[in-house]
This record gives sequence, C-alpha cells and structure tokens, in this order.
Amino acid sequence: MKMMVRGAALALLAGLAVSGTATAETGSTLVLPGGNGEILALTLPSGWARSFAGTEGSTTIVEWRKDDPAKAADGSITVTRIGGLGNSDPAEFIRDSADALRQACDDIVEGQVRTDPGGTVRTALGCTRRLSDGQGEMQLLHIAVGREAIYIARRIWPLAAYDKAHLPLSTEAIAAGGADIDDLRLCNLSGVGTACPAGLAAAVKDQITDLSPLVLKSGGQ
Repeated sequence: MKMMVRGAALALLAGLAVSGTATAETGSTLVLPGGNGEILALTLPSGWARSFAGTEGSTTIVEWRKDDPAKAADGSITVTRIGGLGNSDPAEFIRDSADALRQACDDIVEGQVRTDPGGTVRTALGCTRRLSDGQGEMQLLHIAVGREAIYIARRIWPLAAYDKAHLPLSTEAIAAGGADIDDLRLCNLSGVGTACPAGLAAAVKDQITDLSPLVLKSGGQ
C-alpha cells in the first residue's frame, strides 16, 4: 500500500496548489463511484465550492474550498478514492500516510485512531513545519473502506510552523472541522453489502457511467 499512498495520491495532492476555483456548489453532495455499484457520498456544509478534481491511475482526488476568497485561510476539504485497496486495513493506510508526512516535515502530530459505530475510522495528522516551504499543516481524516476502494475525507488547515506541544487550533475549530466531514456514506447501488438510501440511489440513477466524480446540487438527493 505504501507505494500507492506515496505515488499517484501524492502527485495529485501536489496539483492542488495550482488549482483554480470552480463555480460554487454550496451544500452539494459529492459522489465518488468505486466500481460495481459502490459509491462514497459526502455532503459538504454550506459555504464551500469545488476547486479541483483530478485522476491519476486508480486514484481520484476532489478538493473543496470556502467560496468566499476572504476565507482562504480556512483551508480545504479533500475527498480521495484509491482503487485496488478494497477490504484493506485503514490502520495501515494511516501508518503509511504518517510515514510519508514524517519524511516531509520537521515533526508530525499523530492523533488517536478511533472507529465510529458505522465502521468508518477517524484520526488526525499534523505537520509542524514542511521542509519544502517552512509552513505547518493540520488535517482530520475520516476513512471508509469498501469492497472496491478505500475512501478518505480530509479537513485540512494551512498553519504557520508550530511546536507540536502547542497546536495553533482551538478545540472549537477542530470540532467544527470534524463536523464538516461527518456526513460520509459508503453504500452500494446494486444492494451488495449496504444498500444506498432510496433518495441517493434515485439521484444518481443513470448518471454514473464510469469512475468520474459526480456532484449533486443541493436539494437533489
């Protein structure tokens, strides 16, 4: 798994820095098809607009930013699908991600890994200072593992370099950021495993023809 984490996914993440801002899709639901009827859906909170989407091999990343340019410092939400990692161990993905971050940073912050009642996994990873540009970062991860792929929603904050003992984010900001990626749903349109809710299934009917990301406008679920 390590090469997949550090290869296509990291190449796509590098492209986010030069992506532009797309038309606002406030309150929309992002759908990432995984194959064989499997989909991952995340409803974005109001005030966010899609700014980037890219695919490299079996990896797709979609990024969202605040639709108000004055709030650029609020960071981003990214959703990633990595095909070929169905039924994989999310703990291994987290370890590989931490290892990749460790090589790029002075030091890293690793949060507790916990499993939600619905089976998704959450944790936090932080970079105290990137070696490339001297900036820091903090991200919350919400991970779902399907039969076809692993899916990762991240709430990311760009930060000034910091000491890992003094994270420059308030408890309230972290809680709000976690809520931004709460609504993560993994289901199957064919009814294998967890069947998709009827409203979601109807909204994407006949719209999924490949593995391209799909955006449902607010109220279209």
